[in-house]
Amino acid sequence: MSNNTQHPKGRHDLEERVAHLQSVTNYKGDFKDAKSPLELEDGALVAGGALDLLSKEAFALFSQYAAIGVIYGLIPALNFPIFNVYLRLEGYQTASYSTLVMLGWSFKAFMGMMSDCFPIFGYRRKSWLLIGWMVTMICLMIMTFSSLGEPYCNREKAAKRKSRACTKPYSNASLKDHDLFNLSAPDNGGLFIILSMFVSLGYVTAACASDAMVVQYAQREPLAIRGRIQTAIYTVRTFTGI
Repeated sequence: MSNNTQHPKGRHDLEERVAHLQSVTNYKGDFKDAKSPLELEDGALVAGGALDLLSKEAFALFSQYAAIGVIYGLIPALNFPIFNVYLRLEGYQTASYSTLVMLGWSFKAFMGMMSDCFPIFGYRRKSWLLIGWMVTMICLMIMTFSSLGEPYCNREKAAKRKSRACTKPYSNASLKDHDLFNLSAPDNGGLFIILSMFVSLGYVTAACASDAMVVQYAQREPLAIRGRIQTAIYTVRTFTGI
């Protein structure tokens, strides 16, 4: 009888000793990765602190978007003065130009994935930035040093003659004004259209890598000022694109 009464008591004492050992055991390290991120400042998603907008790092990022804004505003704006007026391309050709120079933005998602998934020489952003700007620079240099040829209609000669031939189709111009026209001028536009398309692909590649950097910086911002870096970079891009 005594054995039956002592057995539950011994087991109860054993459970108390085990509970005591567990209560005094230090498990802080086991829960380090699972605990809430209370150490981050004011709701920041990633440690590191918000980017100082006056730092060299910020100005390097702003320079990327300044260049993007210039090209984003410049390349589509060439459609009317160069391809419509100077070379007098057909309507479907100028419409194709407007589409081709914006083609790179259609592949922005894929370019972003390439930047994330395929680092080059260990760099996920810097390498793609260099590739994008090199393509853009080479194409722009070729366009700069290549000749557009004679205009479709020589407006300087027409002004000296006080002729309005350049405001009319070639078929409606008088015979004496036919020498003002260069009917092969539209043929010179093909190279510049193709190069403009590659310029678009180049600077959009750089823009995707820059956007990925902005996301990383934005995650370091406290909740109270989150979105400040996006506002700054798009302000720079908008003003430089005017």
